[in-house]
Amino acid sequence: MKNVFKSLAVMSMAAGMMFGQAAAPAAAAGAPAPSADEIKDIQAIQAKPIQTPADADARMAAVNAFAAKFPTSSLRGYAFTMAGEAAQGKNDSAKARFYYEQAIAADPNSDYAMIMLGADIAQNVKPSAMDKDAQLNKAAKLANDALAIINKRVKQPQEPEAQFEAEKKADISRAHMTLGLVAMGNGKDEEAGNEFLLASDADAMNLLRAGMAFNNAKKVDAADGALNKFIAIPNLPDQYKQMAVKEKERGQAIKKAK
Repeated sequence: MKNVFKSLAVMSMAAGMMFGQAAAPAAAAGAPAPSADEIKDIQAIQAKPIQTPADADARMAAVNAFAAKFPTSSLRGYAFTMAGEAAQGKNDSAKARFYYEQAIAADPNSDYAMIMLGADIAQNVKPSAMDKDAQLNKAAKLANDALAIINKRVKQPQEPEAQFEAEKKADISRAHMTLGLVAMGNGKDEEAGNEFLLASDADAMNLLRAGMAFNNAKKVDAADGALNKFIAIPNLPDQYKQMAVKEKERGQAIKKAK
């Protein structure tokens, strides 16, 4: 089942349904405001879409060049986060972790990088790993530290209230996604299901993950509720709808076996 959840993560990233993207760039707290040249280069990196593994490699190379050109930039944390997303999108866990760790080192308040790093750790830890508990604890701490930072965010004067609240809500949801993966790794299926429900604002695929987790916990009614919401999503790709239908069937089989 863990492999299924990892596959869902890859599939949802490919469909643009995973965590979304990091919020608009902001300078690290207490750091000097970025120069016009720094902003221009960051915008140039952002402007090039990632559609292929080669595009992801190009973005990572561009971020490396930015970091070399502006070694003290307050936007390094944001830039490294973009590189981490690019690496994660092509399923390169080692590079993703490297860049997210660089982002956090550059800006200790990089909550998005914390969430993504925690998620990568939680979904890739091996059940037989000697340090499994330590890795899952690290992932949970990253998610909880991110939540603490997010909840202390202050809206900028020029930022629309609705945008501020929407981005805050989405990032809180993403943190719960990571906590759901941690719970799965710890074998706490019902807890995972509840975390995935809280994460569904950021990624609709979490409704499917919640259904799977609740079925694993033999909470079939809760699973049905999550899966029905997932199936009702407008324009849901058939492959995802079929997965949800099969999961509902698995739930009914679990119910009959009780």
